[in-house]
Amino acid sequence: MEQIGLISKIIKNVVDGVTRIDTGRKWLDADGLERKGRISYRNGLAIAMDAFKDAQLFAAVDLSALILSELTFITQELQFCDSADKETSNSLKQAIQSFDDALLALQTVENMDAYRAADTTYPHHHKYRFKNMPKDSFHIACLAHRTRIGNMIRTPGINMAEKELLTQRRLNLMRRKLCT
Repeated sequence: MEQIGLISKIIKNVVDGVTRIDTGRKWLDADGLERKGRISYRNGLAIAMDAFKDAQLFAAVDLSALILSELTFITQELQFCDSADKETSNSLKQAIQSFDDALLALQTVENMDAYRAADTTYPHHHKYRFKNMPKDSFHIACLAHRTRIGNMIRTPGINMAEKELLTQRRLNLMRRKLCT
């Protein structure tokens, strides 16, 4: 499958997964829809897991697949977020902005001459570097989101299947040499 087609498939599956997870959560709390909610929730987790595994495999060819899959997931989460939940909403908005910036950084990296020039604008002190590379918006987004996901994994009461999805998402951000 060509590159654009695979990324489109990953994004479509992420959207479908998040939508089913959200529907499942709502139905789990509705009398008479609990069984359908559980099925929707579990199917959503499975679809999202497959999408993130595909993104991880494809990242060797196109790193933007990882960023786009996370960006899509958190954008969908924001869409389904209760408007009264300001803390979560603000966190998701911050993550979206961070991943938008990360995509811009990836565009710069594609042009190595531009990236070498950009590298000279970052301090070379270790606190501003990541594996001898500038801690640019890509690295900052990956590190911040890994922390965000890690905090969600430690939340008591989260279903183990959902924790597996969170673990996969965190692994996607850790396995790439640029993100670890």
